[in-house]
Amino acid sequence: MAKVRKKWFIIKAGSAQVYSHPDFNSSCITAAIYGEACRILGHKDNWFKIECEEGYTGWVNSFYGIRSLERNKPKYLVVYPNDGGCFNSKYPFGSQMENFIPGSMLIKKKLGSGKVIGVATHLVGIPYKWGGKSSLGFDCSGLVQSVLKICGLQIPRDAKDQLIFFKNDQIDFIDVKPGDLHFFGSKNKVTHVGFSTKGAGLLHAQGTVKFDSIDSSKKDHNEKLLDIYLSSHSIKRKFRK
Repeated sequence: MAKVRKKWFIIKAGSAQVYSHPDFNSSCITAAIYGEACRILGHKDNWFKIECEEGYTGWVNSFYGIRSLERNKPKYLVVYPNDGGCFNSKYPFGSQMENFIPGSMLIKKKLGSGKVIGVATHLVGIPYKWGGKSSLGFDCSGLVQSVLKICGLQIPRDAKDQLIFFKNDQIDFIDVKPGDLHFFGSKNKVTHVGFSTKGAGLLHAQGTVKFDSIDSSKKDHNEKLLDIYLSSHSIKRKFRK
């Protein structure tokens, strides 16, 4: 694996899959979104080993971006659908833009914890995609991470690490507010995470980004998730820091 002079790989596709090895048949670790600046760690053939902004390392094909001596300086984030009610496939939710496009906002603007459910609601109906973190597809932890990032809070990528991040913010179920987090799994493994819309209401990525419920008194509640419910955690304290 040879060293390269240019330090940055700037994503120029809507979403670029990041793989465990320089091979499309290897496992997908995460995705890098348009405008994301990834540090180049090395290369092999037409693949680059990169460190994503979230700290993950993996391999991305050179087709999905350009090398650069300097990190780019985007000014806008794509947050909302365009005037037609859709996200652009080239510039999906979470894209970092140098110029304004409909649905984007200044990066320096912080929406805050009160806007979490409002932002996430615009993503309802987007399909589930393993490793996804944009309007081209989300996995459960990618949805949570991406929405909180837009609102002004950087958190880890994986659900298990997100639970650790919020471990000191656990709250009773009756105290859960919109935007707080519900975690699911077992004592030894976190398998799912989603936003509370209030109490037992849930907005999460499972099949698609959708509204759901873990309230057993409701006829259409998600029984499978209720059976593996772990804990609920407030997001507000982290936003205050």
